[in-house]
Amino acid sequence: MNGAIAVAHYCEGGGHATRMLAVADGIADAGHETVLAGGGPGRAFVEENGYTEFAPRAVDFIRSYQRGNLLVVIEECFPNLVDRVTEYVSWLETHTPPLLVADDLSAAIAATVRSIPYYYVTHDPAGFYTNRLERAAAWLRNRFAALTAERFLLPKVWEGEPTIPKAVEIPPIAPGGGEAVEEPVGVLVVPSAFSVDEERLTGAIEATGRRVTAVGGDEWEVVASLQGHIEAADAVVCSGYSTVMEAAVAGTPCIVLPQTSEQRGVARAVDPLRGFHSAETVPEVVDGIERTEAPRGYENGTDRVVEAALGGLAR
Repeated sequence: MNGAIAVAHYCEGGGHATRMLAVADGIADAGHETVLAGGGPGRAFVEENGYTEFAPRAVDFIRSYQRGNLLVVIEECFPNLVDRVTEYVSWLETHTPPLLVADDLSAAIAATVRSIPYYYVTHDPAGFYTNRLERAAAWLRNRFAALTAERFLLPKVWEGEPTIPKAVEIPPIAPGGGEAVEEPVGVLVVPSAFSVDEERLTGAIEATGRRVTAVGGDEWEVVASLQGHIEAADAVVCSGYSTVMEAAVAGTPCIVLPQTSEQRGVARAVDPLRGFHSAETVPEVVDGIERTEAPRGYENGTDRVVEAALGGLAR
């Protein structure tokens, strides 16, 4: 087969881009060209790593759902979703890749329309959600991938439930180590679009005498990968799943302060594990930093995704 392998990430938050960049790097290291797509906040990480990408129409289900109700989601998101799938179809038609690797359902739908084999990566079991509507939506997303993907891969740091029927469970995905960090990191605070007041959080941690490095803060300089900082940190405070995976691979204690229903599902899943602590308030974050041990060593699952995709290429 000829043509560059397509890699696509979802557009809500930067973590989707981070893990799919790790996959793109792995494919490139194996000697294959790639074309990337996704857009949203993760586009900055893509460009910082020297790639350019196609940015189809963005969709923001989480923010729309938290702003209102199902009607708001339908009015705001579904037209954008249709546009996003349509633009992905055109993009795939232009590049004619032999296969697609994606964590974006829109790209998966487009690949199915174009009869392009695809490999799907997700961290979104329906069991994360207590709300019936969100649970049903996650079930539908995963059911589509289970029926149409060449391989359905679920990176996990926890054992057992929640899981996804027909998904192949793999170790957590993280980028390769970033550049060596010369300055002390202390506690690394990694915000998301839905984080609590970062100034209040960092102030409370600093009040204990600890150094704090705030990603995106006034003194922060953009880096191609956070992994070097995560590896050098005494502990990581985050709300989203991608940083949880990266901390697991780095062997760094991780305190999860969730703000969305999906993040709360992640927090429940990892809280019993050594190396992770779920917090609901800033004081609980501070307490977690003081008492959370380093996690056990986790293999980086990026190679599993690359091997699956390149195995499909060889067929």
